[in-house]
Amino acid sequence: MRVLQNILNFILYSNVFISLCAALLVWETYLLSGIPVSIRLGGIVFFATLFVYNADSLVPYKFNQEVAHSPRTAWIQKYRLELIFMCVASALCVLYLYWTALFDLSFWFLLHLVVVAGLYSVAVVPEGERYIPLRDIPFLKVFLIAYVWAAVTVQLPLMEVDRDLFASENLILFLRRFLFIFSLTLVFDIRDVYKDKLTQTTTFPTKWGVPTTKKLALFTLFLYALLLPAGTEPLVRVALGLAGVGAALVVWYAHEYRSQYYFLILADGMMLVQFLLVWLLSLYS
Repeated sequence: MRVLQNILNFILYSNVFISLCAALLVWETYLLSGIPVSIRLGGIVFFATLFVYNADSLVPYKFNQEVAHSPRTAWIQKYRLELIFMCVASALCVLYLYWTALFDLSFWFLLHLVVVAGLYSVAVVPEGERYIPLRDIPFLKVFLIAYVWAAVTVQLPLMEVDRDLFASENLILFLRRFLFIFSLTLVFDIRDVYKDKLTQTTTFPTKWGVPTTKKLALFTLFLYALLLPAGTEPLVRVALGLAGVGAALVVWYAHEYRSQYYFLILADGMMLVQFLLVWLLSLYS
């Protein structure tokens, strides 16, 4: 049992699971848009996510916060060298896959995503006599995360095959992904409400409370359910709807005293569930 828990902790705390979710959302975009699957771009997104999330978990900023350390933080400190190795290895994989790719992705588009991800937890924004990271700007964190995830998992696959990013069906796909991720990100704000209060970080739950934050997350899922591109197959509509219901249940039962596993498996896992539902039901469309 101990061995299984160690394996689970490694998969979750080293961000392998969430990186897999990112790659599978790229695959979902291929399915929804009728684009041939590109294993290479999926690999780029997987390793880029692995690099960004592990690099973010290692920045000194997070360890300098005056809050009680969670089991995840203790795990990260214990395996710090291993995570540094994973960061270097994943960065090299991204560079190799990108520079040997046959498709062309906009350098400036990628650069702006790198800047946002890079400055997310680095104290560069002046606030009075101190500097804060982008994540500490009031209410900005959830919008940044949802935007970057939607841009990476929707716009990059479309850009790969020269699709018009501003075509109505592509804008709807981007907005739906944004809303879905936004609702799940609010769940993590609920998880962090105690820490954010101690560090005086203004988020939706610290400003307006957990119940109001849940209502906002459920409202965004309602908008997500309404936004369906014309011509979407009936079974795919069912798949996307079921994913929204699952996410709504995760939102409804979330609170700040839940186990880390609730958030890292169930909340993040809704991305995996959405892909599986779309993939399985699209086989019969």
